[in-house]
Amino acid sequence: MELTDLWHQCHDTFCPENSPQGERLAGSSSLVLTLGALSRVVQYMPLLIGVFVGVPVLAREHEQRTLLLAWSQDVSPTRWLWTKLGLLGLFVTAVTAAVAGVSDHLAHLETQVAPVTLFDYVPFLNTGMLPVAISICWFAIGVALGAAVKRTLPAVFGVIAGFIGLTYLVQWRYPTLVKPLSAHLRVGGPDGGLLRDNALVVKGGMIDYGADGPSGAFDASGRQLSGVELQALCPPDNDGSRILSCEYSNHIQQHLQYQPGSRIPEFHLIVAAGYLGLAAVALAAVWWIVRRTNLNAG
Repeated sequence: MELTDLWHQCHDTFCPENSPQGERLAGSSSLVLTLGALSRVVQYMPLLIGVFVGVPVLAREHEQRTLLLAWSQDVSPTRWLWTKLGLLGLFVTAVTAAVAGVSDHLAHLETQVAPVTLFDYVPFLNTGMLPVAISICWFAIGVALGAAVKRTLPAVFGVIAGFIGLTYLVQWRYPTLVKPLSAHLRVGGPDGGLLRDNALVVKGGMIDYGADGPSGAFDASGRQLSGVELQALCPPDNDGSRILSCEYSNHIQQHLQYQPGSRIPEFHLIVAAGYLGLAAVALAAVWWIVRRTNLNAG
């Protein structure tokens, strides 16, 4: 595996950005493009499952009026439903678990050699149990929308709209599902390992040189400096490295809110529970709709 080879070439640690190995992990190299394509496949796999596996379960049966035949046999509508959902659910779980295992393995390898974190949004969704939980959720939602609308195309558009909306909601809210930790870091200095091991910066780190109000910079005692005080210590300059050196020599600190990487399993569990809860609601809605479906109406 190329990522493993790079890790060994960089002496089992991060590859420097200016090294030949670092260049293969940045920009538009073939390795970066391949990893990006794989991550997108895993990210949008639940949408494809909802559209192509979930929606047709009942929507196509309604459109082709085959429910009249299927439900007129000895098997009751609810038994027919749970049998079909059980088989398709096992298929979805098996496929997504296999893909998720590969995705999780590659993501962990990438964090060993490149300056990326598993707490970033896309790696966060593509690792652990989340690909399976999200795929099951959108499979169930696809079935529910197909049962409610009884037409394939409108149900497909409903799944796409819901997927986009929920994706942005999760992306916006997941960093603060648990109260972030706080820390002061010296500008230009080492973080002492605080932001290593897949930590996620939630807020902070920005310093404002505006003349009025707080600057977001703190002195060695932890007191926040105003923009005027900061300018007096380190006058604005077009040379960014000179400003950074000035801030470092004056022990200027920046305030950060962050989530440590050790919380990733906890966050995975919270998000997965939300998706599986939504799947349970969708399946309950399907059961209720099927029980009330008029066979004479198809």
